[in-house]
Amino acid sequence: MCGDEKGYVAILNPKLAEESMEIAKKKLEKIVLNSRLIVRGYYKDKLISVYKNGRITVKDVNNRQEAQKIFEDLLL
Repeated sequence: MCGDEKGYVAILNPKLAEESMEIAKKKLEKIVLNSRLIVRGYYKDKLISVYKNGRITVKDVNNRQEAQKIFEDLLL
C-alpha cells in the first residue's frame, strides 16, 4: 500500500467476493462503512476494507504474517 501506513492487500477469487463481504460483515467488531461496493470496519483493532471486486485490505499491521493471519481469521 502507498503512504506512511503499513498495510497489506489481498486479492480474493472474484467469484467468492460477495460471499467474502457477507462473512466479513458478520465478524467485523465495528462497521464504519457498509455500501454495496465496500464494507469497512475494525477487526482486532485493525482497519479492514472488503471490496466487491474481491480486494481486501488491512492497515496498521507489522508484517505479512500478521496480515495473513487476520485475513484467514476474518474470512474462514
